[in-house]
Amino acid sequence: SLSGALPILDAGDQAAGQIEASQQLVGTREEAIQAGLLIDVSPLARSLGLPLLVGVTKPLWDLVITASQAVPDEQHESRMRDLLMALRLRLATSRTTIPLIEFPALLTFPPETIPQLCVLHAVAHGDPSNVPSLTLALRDEVSLIISPLNN
Repeated sequence: SLSGALPILDAGDQAAGQIEASQQLVGTREEAIQAGLLIDVSPLARSLGLPLLVGVTKPLWDLVITASQAVPDEQHESRMRDLLMALRLRLATSRTTIPLIEFPALLTFPPETIPQLCVLHAVAHGDPSNVPSLTLALRDEVSLIISPLNN
């Protein structure tokens, strides 16, 4: 059943609290990367035809890419590639440009071998240097990402 992925993604609540606690300390994309809250995947994104800065929140990385350490390190890049390709396909079929993009991805979560549906989000924004970027996040993290942008 596709609902098997939901408990994994709902674990973002716990991780979202960690981001909220660190939010006051982090103002820019670069500061988030330095603080370990954001993983920069821009080189991989560019190699797949996404010509902008792309970051993945630490909770998304931990829960979806590493599957809570159940996925071997050598598979992280291919899982990230699958996620970025799902995003690219969503962007290619989108008729409107909006700052929040919901996109589905199919990934396995060991010990299960059947891919599970993961509904993820990409938030488009710029940092103080006005460089356009995307932050990929779990559903529960989106309000934490958007809130600082509105301040």
